[in-house]
Amino acid sequence: MVRERGDWAKYHECLLRQVKYFEKMKSAFAEEKTAFEADKKSEEWGHEGLKSNLCAAEELLSKEQAEWKAVCRKDNKRIYVARSKITDLEAQIATLKGKVEDAKAEKGRIEVASKDKDLMAKDVGIVELNRRLFDAHDKNESLEIDLELRG
Repeated sequence: MVRERGDWAKYHECLLRQVKYFEKMKSAFAEEKTAFEADKKSEEWGHEGLKSNLCAAEELLSKEQAEWKAVCRKDNKRIYVARSKITDLEAQIATLKGKVEDAKAEKGRIEVASKDKDLMAKDVGIVELNRRLFDAHDKNESLEIDLELRG
């Protein structure tokens, strides 16, 4: 019986140590579980925050793309009008050059002595045509410069 009592006392001490160890481990586990839950919630909140930031950025990007497309359409219309004007001016320049060449050729054929009055009128016409040619050429260059600056 003494032997049993001695064994029982050792067994009892062993159980008490195991219970104390179990209690210590249980409290450590509870602390770790609490820390884990807190980390889990902060990660979820961080995830939700990042998700809302992503949605806001996507919405902003789509608005900016729509605005950019509207600006491009507007610029394309202006560029088309400017190119049309340039084409018209180039056609006018070609016509005026042809008229100037015709006037110069006609001037060369007229006899100087008998056609002084006609020559003077033709000179005035040539001067006027040259002036219009240079004006149209200057306007065309300024439109091309404007087109290059906007393009």
